[in-house]
Amino acid sequence: MKHITQLKPTIAMIASEMKKTYSDALMHVGGNVTFRALPKSDIAEYLDLSSYKYDESDIDKYVDDLLIGHFAMMEKRKHVNDNYIPQLNINLGIGDYAAFVTGDVYFKKDTSWSVPAIHDLRMYKDLPEIGTSKWYRKYMYILEKVLQKTENTDIPFARGFFSPLDLAEALHGSEIYTDFYDNPDNLHDFLDYCADATIKFAEDIYKLIRKYRQNAEYGTMFIDGIVNMSEDISSMISPDLYDEFCAPHTQKVIDHFGSGHMHSHSCAIYLVKHICSLKNVANLWLATDPNHPRPFDMLEKLIEDADGTCLAIDCESFQEIQDNINILRQGNFSICLPVTTIEEAIAFTERFRKL
Repeated sequence: MKHITQLKPTIAMIASEMKKTYSDALMHVGGNVTFRALPKSDIAEYLDLSSYKYDESDIDKYVDDLLIGHFAMMEKRKHVNDNYIPQLNINLGIGDYAAFVTGDVYFKKDTSWSVPAIHDLRMYKDLPEIGTSKWYRKYMYILEKVLQKTENTDIPFARGFFSPLDLAEALHGSEIYTDFYDNPDNLHDFLDYCADATIKFAEDIYKLIRKYRQNAEYGTMFIDGIVNMSEDISSMISPDLYDEFCAPHTQKVIDHFGSGHMHSHSCAIYLVKHICSLKNVANLWLATDPNHPRPFDMLEKLIEDADGTCLAIDCESFQEIQDNINILRQGNFSICLPVTTIEEAIAFTERFRKL
């Protein structure tokens, strides 16, 4: 278990760059462009999620395997001077993002899911208290083990959450799309419950992180005044529905923590303006979807819609960055370039810093 300064010798500079980016973003000031290289070793599969029972027989082995994978990846890229900050997370797929409320998690090799448990929007009133479900307890056990084993590393822990709408769909299923029209009042009540559940779960996670990252310089940088949320389900609805149903409840969660680091998709690139119009959104990871507009081809429009929010987008070549660097500097961007090897990652990062 190495200290963060051993896994990222330039961590002080990189952390300062990213803090400035997000601070400027919240003030709607542009001019920050950072670079992330994505070597294949960053995304190599090192866990077969379906091979664990996640009970007393092997849950500690899962934690050890998880950490071995994390540290191997971080060790390989320690000389890449890009904007990546070493971080820990718990890879259980996506199932636990809803199962912390109720239900179970079903695993495949590289992902998981949960099954909707609420067949009527009013059923949420009869759900057990947040913190009592099986997967809430399992997650918190795993989290504490990870934090205990890395207590003196000062490596931050990162955790994302479903937005209220994402959580509502995971718990209720695709009927949510007709509830906008058939049960708008009940849907608002349910979304408010989902916002409160997310706040409760996040607060419990943050409290445990702070217990094992006391007097941290970097160890709490992803939770101090920050919440990370996905807006995937909103990618399937109109801007008007987003403003009416999603925005108020997502804003409630952001307001509780201070600032939002969001995630959405280019299939709903029209929502960039709406998500970034929420108060105190510092970052939006805008994933590129096949057969949909590529964010890098729409830089000027995105700069206008984002209004300073940092956009994390990908590109296909370093030449694209070089040709568009003056446009990029008009906004705030984190540009990700997939590469094959660590050597390529180092070389492209050095070229970027010379731009």
